[in-house]
Amino acid sequence: VSRRDDADGDAVAIAIDSYEDKMTAFAFLVTAAGSKTDWRLTEENDEDYSWDPIWEVRTSLQPDGWYAEIRIPYSQLRFGKNNQYRWGLEVMRHVYRHQERSFWQPIDKASAKFIGNFGVLDGIRNINPKKDIEIVPFALSQLTLSEKEKGNPFATGTRTKASVGVDGKVSITHDITLNFTVNPDFGQVEADPSVVNLTNFETYFDEKRPFFVEGSNIYHYPFDLTNNERNKLFYSRRLGREPHLSYTKKEGEYVREPGRTNILGAVKVSGKTREGTSIGILNAVTQKMYSEIDHSGERSKYAVEPMSNYFVGRLEQDLDSGNLIIGGIFTATNRKIDEDQFRTLPGSAYTTGLNLTRYWKEKSYFITARAFFSHLRGSQEAMIQLQKSSARYYQRPDAKHLELDGERTSLSGFGGSVSGGKASGHFNLLGFSSWSSPGLEFNDVGFKPNADMFLNGIWAAWNEWRPKGIVNEYQFNGSWYNVRDFSGTSLEWGNEAFGYIQFTNYYDIAGGLNINYPGLSNSMLRGGPALKTPGVINSWFSVESDSRKKLSLEYEMNFSHGFEHSRRSISYGLDITYKPNNRLSLSLYPQYVKATGHQQYVRTVTGDSPAYILSSIDQNIASMSVRVNYGITP
Repeated sequence: VSRRDDADGDAVAIAIDSYEDKMTAFAFLVTAAGSKTDWRLTEENDEDYSWDPIWEVRTSLQPDGWYAEIRIPYSQLRFGKNNQYRWGLEVMRHVYRHQERSFWQPIDKASAKFIGNFGVLDGIRNINPKKDIEIVPFALSQLTLSEKEKGNPFATGTRTKASVGVDGKVSITHDITLNFTVNPDFGQVEADPSVVNLTNFETYFDEKRPFFVEGSNIYHYPFDLTNNERNKLFYSRRLGREPHLSYTKKEGEYVREPGRTNILGAVKVSGKTREGTSIGILNAVTQKMYSEIDHSGERSKYAVEPMSNYFVGRLEQDLDSGNLIIGGIFTATNRKIDEDQFRTLPGSAYTTGLNLTRYWKEKSYFITARAFFSHLRGSQEAMIQLQKSSARYYQRPDAKHLELDGERTSLSGFGGSVSGGKASGHFNLLGFSSWSSPGLEFNDVGFKPNADMFLNGIWAAWNEWRPKGIVNEYQFNGSWYNVRDFSGTSLEWGNEAFGYIQFTNYYDIAGGLNINYPGLSNSMLRGGPALKTPGVINSWFSVESDSRKKLSLEYEMNFSHGFEHSRRSISYGLDITYKPNNRLSLSLYPQYVKATGHQQYVRTVTGDSPAYILSSIDQNIASMSVRVNYGITP
């Protein structure tokens, strides 16, 4: 017995392509203990485990094996209105003790297609797609206990809060759904990890709020195919974020800052039609937020976040049996600038993305291209802030291709990416190139740490799935990459190699080596001139025991050594998992990190000739995570 969507043990799964497009499927899995997993998957390897349909299953253990009876209501699938249907179908059985998967319709591991290789479920007639309506009102009361601070009226030791709201879901058509929420109080669904950030770039946190997690695959729009999740047009954590501004406390004052921005309401429309058109529309309104100030019992407030509206529109069309995909995305952020302090924020920000993917020879070969545009408008103060932000640093004295313009009231930029390669068979190949002009800006509703760059690279891999000797399977891959800015100056280049082997006893080993050669950093001095970086060698290694056993271990080690003794770090981690029975799972993860460096930015001393102060840093970090899972019912 395990958590939902975290199956463990012998299992059977059914996947149904009810769109009949060979591009999208709905999967239902159950273990012998009755634990359920369900998800939506696409031919582009996107898996959405946030999808939680209502379906029934019963399992039973018999002397000759185990049985599963599954009931999936038609209302939980998406399909158009028709007289007769021919759905794609796949059935999979997983034998845990052998780590063996058997498919009803065989799928070659060397194939680039998965859903496209499904079998056919024929003879379905006289059914009608249903339109669902779900309305869930809620009331919330909250009590927060904290340490009492003498004299501070905001730190009395207790704080209460109450609110009401409503969530809903309405089927507009049989394949398009509208979700809405009014006055939601997401709170901390799951706490973010504690982070000490000494860099000039903001920390990226994963989304955990159900309204934004569910059906999020349609809004997923990365900048390129380099698996960099932290470079995309829509980052839902911007909605309900920590306020942009804060109040500077004066002597004798106490201040209570809002930890996040309240979302007044949000609505999203998403789905995929029978004709292969994917649609996603999301709109949210956030409240104007204030800091509360107390001075000798006299209360006042200071605005720290304007009322804002966020919009995301996404459209994508499958053509030529899914071998040609074209689409686009548009985002808009509009703020009500009704306070003087809000003039440091853009009043409006718009971004557009266009994408095209073409496949050949059973999707063995592909090419994908994307184009991006952004345009922001606001006061001169807001545009100066954007030009001097860590994403671009227009004030760099040696950046001859940039100019800090104090009269500017708008900022525009462009970018793009092109990738192509071979995705099937034992040998895989990917070539990629991407570029971002200095003015490209996504960060009002997206996430883009830096602009002003060209990235080029190539990646190749060899995969082997046929057991031989003591080896079950293995993979080796390597890559080369180069980064330049828009002036043509080379900033970074390097190589990376990785290997993975699974043995017949189901022990795994993996390791890699990355070499960044000496280059330049145009961001380390935070607006100063480019700084020479000596280069670094990074390596990592891990070994994992058989995860099917009651006790399993995974040891990992990471080592980094900078050229010219510029930095050095080493970390050790041990993941211990113990499953005494099929309901209880205990895990322990201690980790130790030791790091030293000699190029840690401290501050800039301004004057006729600015001075940039760097320092050495010595870190020792010990941490441990403990998790206990107990399954009460499947």
